[in-house]
Amino acid sequence: MAIGYQLIKKYPGIKIHLFEKENEIGLHQSGNNSGVLHCGLHYLPGSLKARMAVEGIREMIQFCKINEIEHDICGKIVVASDEREVGFLDDLARRGQKNGLNGLKFLNKEEIRLREPHVYAKKALLVPEEGIVNYKQVMHVMAGYILQANGTISTGEEIKKVENTVTKKIIIQTAGDSFSFDSLVNCTGLF
Repeated sequence: MAIGYQLIKKYPGIKIHLFEKENEIGLHQSGNNSGVLHCGLHYLPGSLKARMAVEGIREMIQFCKINEIEHDICGKIVVASDEREVGFLDDLARRGQKNGLNGLKFLNKEEIRLREPHVYAKKALLVPEEGIVNYKQVMHVMAGYILQANGTISTGEEIKKVENTVTKKIIIQTAGDSFSFDSLVNCTGLF
């Protein structure tokens, strides 16, 4: 759905048709995930994943603010519980800095205790840009944008076949109908 929102913003005349196998959106992973907003701490600096994570979390926070979606930029701490893990943590901090994350900070023992009183750590890194979001709200707001832009959301529509034609059209067949499109974005989960 995030792709649909981005397309609507970039191409205001675009028509989106979203197919959902289930009878409503968000019944599987998207609607049941933990809602963690990842900021790209772990990704290789300069990689596409790193750039997308850093830009993506900042865009999602802005999207949540504009659309009054429940979210909390509460930060997270990453801990090293022994000397071996301290080196890994130092590497993560360097990656995060190279990826452009703001406010990374090593916490002292008192700061760790105040933030997480039941955690033992040799060393801890605060990642203040991490947060959580109510992803069901995100999906429903994005669905609203698709519908407001004269798009279509078909629930209970399992796609049975996709084929490219010689005219560069994409034909999607469901159990009950056939549709023709110029482009296809396929975002499937486990089911």
